[in-house]
Amino acid sequence: MSDFFDNAAKEWDTKHQRVAQAKAIAQIIEQTIPLTRATKALEFGCGTGLLGFNLIEKVGEMTFSDTSRGMLSEVENKLKISACTSAKIVDLNVAKIVDRYDLIFSSMVLHHIADHKQTIADLSQSLHPEGYLCICDLDKEDGLFHSKETVPHHGFERAEIKQEFQNSGLNVIHSCTGFVNRKIINGQEVDFPVFLLIGQKK
Repeated sequence: MSDFFDNAAKEWDTKHQRVAQAKAIAQIIEQTIPLTRATKALEFGCGTGLLGFNLIEKVGEMTFSDTSRGMLSEVENKLKISACTSAKIVDLNVAKIVDRYDLIFSSMVLHHIADHKQTIADLSQSLHPEGYLCICDLDKEDGLFHSKETVPHHGFERAEIKQEFQNSGLNVIHSCTGFVNRKIINGQEVDFPVFLLIGQKK
C-alpha cells in the first residue's frame, strides 16, 4: 500500500475534493477545539499534510507522521517553502510515536488499517489528559469508493467508532458529517459521506 501512496504523492494535492475536504474538516476542528500556541498536535497518517497545514498556524507545534516516504517528502517540501520552524516529521516505518500530544487528528486513514481498534487505543494513549482525538473517515459503504484498491474496511458505522472511543477512554464531544465526496461510477454520481468524530480524553 505504501508503494501506491509513494507513486501518488506528487499529484495528491491536485484533486479538488481532497483539498476541499481538508479545509472543511480543519474548520470544524478549529471551531470545536480551543487551539492555542501552546497546543502540541500530531497528524497521524498525514499524507501530504493537507489537513495539518490548514491547522499549523493555529497550534504551537505540529508533527506530521506517515509510512509513505513519498508523502513525507511532499511534507518536507511544503515546510521548506513555508519556512516553518515549529514542525516535525516522523517516518512510522522507522520510529514510533513516543511523545504526548494535546491534539491528534487523522483523515481517511483508519479504513486502511486492519486493526483499527488498536490504533484508536494507541492514539488515545498518546494524548495528554483532556487532549483531543479527531477521526475523519468514510461512512460504511459497499466498496465502490475503493473499487481499484484493496482496503481492510469499506468505511465504518459511526456507532462502532464512538464505542471504540469510549473503550479507549475518550468522551465523544462532537459527531458530524464533515464532508461529502462525490464520484462518477458507471455514469452516475454517487455520494460518499465522511464523518468526523472528536473525543476528549477522560
